[in-house]
Amino acid sequence: MTTKHSDVHQYIESTFGSDIKSLKNIKKIYEETLKKKQTLEQQLSVVTTEVPTKIEEALSSAKSSLEKVIEVQKSKDSLTIQASECLEKCAPPVERFQQSVSRVNEIEKYISYMKWITKIEETSGEIQQSILSDSMKDACIIFKELVNYHTELVNHGTNCCNLTGFLKKMILFWYDILKDKLSKELDAILKLINWPFISAPGPHTISKSANGQDKQMPSPFTAPDPACTLESIIGNLLNIQLPKILLQENSDEATGGSCSDNRAPSSNGAKDEYDQLLLPFQHLLRPLKKRFRYHFSGSKQTNDIRKPEWYLAQILNWIGHHSGFLEHTIQPILDKHEHGHIDALVIFTQGLLQLVVSKLANDMEEIIYYDDVFSHVVDEVLMFDRELRSAYNIPDMVLKIYGPLIVFSQPTCMKKWLTIERLFAVERLDALLSSDDAWKSKFELSDIDDVDEMKTPECAESFVSMLLAITDRYKNLPSMQEQIQFLDLQLLLLDDFRIRLTQVFRSFANNHCDDTITSILNAAYYVTVVLQEWADNIFFLELKYQKDKNNNLSTTSSVVPNSLLNLGESSKQATASTSEHSTDDTVFEPMVVLYERIYNEGVERIGQLILAEFKARSRPYLNDQWLALPPAEEQVTLIVSRSACGMLEVLQDRLYLFQQRLCTMLFTQLWRWVAEAVDIYLFSEMVLENHFNEGGALQLQFDITRNLFPLFGPYTGKPENYFKRLKETCHLLNLHLGNALLLEEVFEEMRNQSDDYDVKTRSDPVAVLAEMGIHLLTPSNARNILNRRVDWTSN
Repeated sequence: MTTKHSDVHQYIESTFGSDIKSLKNIKKIYEETLKKKQTLEQQLSVVTTEVPTKIEEALSSAKSSLEKVIEVQKSKDSLTIQASECLEKCAPPVERFQQSVSRVNEIEKYISYMKWITKIEETSGEIQQSILSDSMKDACIIFKELVNYHTELVNHGTNCCNLTGFLKKMILFWYDILKDKLSKELDAILKLINWPFISAPGPHTISKSANGQDKQMPSPFTAPDPACTLESIIGNLLNIQLPKILLQENSDEATGGSCSDNRAPSSNGAKDEYDQLLLPFQHLLRPLKKRFRYHFSGSKQTNDIRKPEWYLAQILNWIGHHSGFLEHTIQPILDKHEHGHIDALVIFTQGLLQLVVSKLANDMEEIIYYDDVFSHVVDEVLMFDRELRSAYNIPDMVLKIYGPLIVFSQPTCMKKWLTIERLFAVERLDALLSSDDAWKSKFELSDIDDVDEMKTPECAESFVSMLLAITDRYKNLPSMQEQIQFLDLQLLLLDDFRIRLTQVFRSFANNHCDDTITSILNAAYYVTVVLQEWADNIFFLELKYQKDKNNNLSTTSSVVPNSLLNLGESSKQATASTSEHSTDDTVFEPMVVLYERIYNEGVERIGQLILAEFKARSRPYLNDQWLALPPAEEQVTLIVSRSACGMLEVLQDRLYLFQQRLCTMLFTQLWRWVAEAVDIYLFSEMVLENHFNEGGALQLQFDITRNLFPLFGPYTGKPENYFKRLKETCHLLNLHLGNALLLEEVFEEMRNQSDDYDVKTRSDPVAVLAEMGIHLLTPSNARNILNRRVDWTSN
């Protein structure tokens, strides 16, 4: 009851409050309350009458549904029993039917099996009949159908091992017969055209005889037409070309076919590669293989491991002598027989490369123990590889798979190669830096202006050339992993060269005017520019991607001996810090940072030394009588202050000296640094420490604008932009008296403003200074400079 009374009390207080006049609304409130009461009674009546009825209906419906579910469950049980009884009755017939179906399927398999055997035997008979009737073209076409049978069975995954075995034997049987017969015919035709072309380039095409159009095969009574017969035989050989799976079977089971003496003797891999060549090219290459083995194996004098150029040059000569015939005679035949996707010259070269790889792999077992021989072999093979790419456009993918560089990709050869490269590079570096002309530019004695803006010393130029030569040697290696190993070696050499530059720089640190100092800075800048250009090359971008992908940013320890690892601790730290930040950096980014540090610190040190000389010669100028100089009207003409001549002379001499010695970019960096330092020094040590009369301010302006600024005129069109403090100081000191007083009033008003003064008004001095062209000096500095004019402050 207490709660109800409290609610009533709150309702009355909220409705009537303390205003007596609000009691006139009691009737209206009573009526509204009565209506709410009637509405609530009606709702309660509905609930008490309708809801029980709905609940009863819902219960009744639920009971009815439950009864139906029970009936359905009973029906389901009854049907299940009936179905089980039916299945038991049908089980014996079903079993007998399944047995019959199984026997039918088995018989159908037997029939299909026999059909395949019959088809194979009939096809074999057709081949035999075609051979007996001397129709080799039909025999080869039918043989191709026999091969297609095998392909169809294998593709469908047949389990009939005996059938596929029988078919394989049948195919290989006819393959050897057809190949032998076609080989003899091809040998006869090649002999007519004097194949191979050993001593001189062969003809591009074979002229057809007048009646050659009707002849397809040579006759024992008439001379064969070489052009037509060659096309026919090559077409037949292409038709009997076996797929890889059958080629492997043939290589395993062959005991001495017509081509068994042509396979590379080094390994089974070489034999397999040879067998996978198209049959026409196996026969075209056979005489060349015999010649190659005769001259470059055994005890022949031409078989000398120290002279790899002999057999490499022979291979290049053979490619050159046969290229025209292959492109203009063999290639059209391939195109005509649906082998246009094959380049005749490329596949011919591929076959010859197998000879080179086999020969090189056999010799490498002995070559690897002799550093000089190994180096010579590497150089010759690289020249051979470049010749194939440039002269004959052999695709990169073919050379990566079949080229002789794959021999050097073996771990033992790769380790040997890297070791020799490292030793040669270190010796080369020693020789470069110890040369008398190491720090001289080869263009410094030239009479041509601007011939070498970089002013690169010979040691840096030769070092970069050495790195470029290393890149040229390894960029065509088959695997990126080997390329990354050479890249790591280049990074170590870059770090080694950087350390040597730093050591030489420190040894000349006390003599900043020595030519060697500037040459070192030019060298560091040149290497930086080159590395930045290389880093954008797609080749190095791919290597960077591969290094990041393999999480192999520090593979040097597994490539280069420990004796060189101590050369680049800072390089490793830079590499580690770079890799922590982002993988978007270039592969040379750590080295670029370290080389930039060399020339940035060097330029700053030279600038500090120039500034020190400038300061020493500027003492008289700082202590000049700026208060006692005569006004402008008493001077006939202004001349530079005598006390300023020494410091300006030092500045001019040193800038000219280093302009001649530093490259353009570094000298620009130097004179800008010097200009900034001189600007700060004169502003802080001279302007802010002295007072000026009218004549002193005018003389300062003349010294700065007509003598200091022109010293930097040859290097920039607007030297005053690099002396903003002095420029603005001269402007303030030489204001007209009225403008100076107005500006002083602005400063005074700002000083006297209260804290709650409008912010906009508080920034007025900055705006006023900006209108006068003063942007760098703050209002406090500007006021301080105004106070340096004694004739203003005294008024």
